[in-house]
Amino acid sequence: MSLDHSFFAVYGAELPGADWEHVYDRLEDLRRTQGPASDTEDVQLFTVSGDRDPSRVLIGADVVSFEPGSCKPVSKFTPSPKRDKALRRAAAFVGHAEPVEPGWLFVYDLS
Repeated sequence: MSLDHSFFAVYGAELPGADWEHVYDRLEDLRRTQGPASDTEDVQLFTVSGDRDPSRVLIGADVVSFEPGSCKPVSKFTPSPKRDKALRRAAAFVGHAEPVEPGWLFVYDLS
């Protein structure tokens, strides 16, 4: 079995203690209620794995991947009130009880 290393930035929020399958199903329900003509940001599920810890569950409205040896200026990662609103709505829709504070999360995933 080989391990895949990836590094990316997600404009989103972590949902501590969330079950990824539940979040996935509820995000699909949210998409159906919004319909195809919705102007709301699409919120995706991300799971982040490490070598020892259980996976972490994130929801995100944007993602930027980093290739090995690449770099990007931090100034390109700006806040977005429209995405904040979509992420807070999605977190509430999936049943996450605690308020979320969206922002750019820099993620190293080992899966």
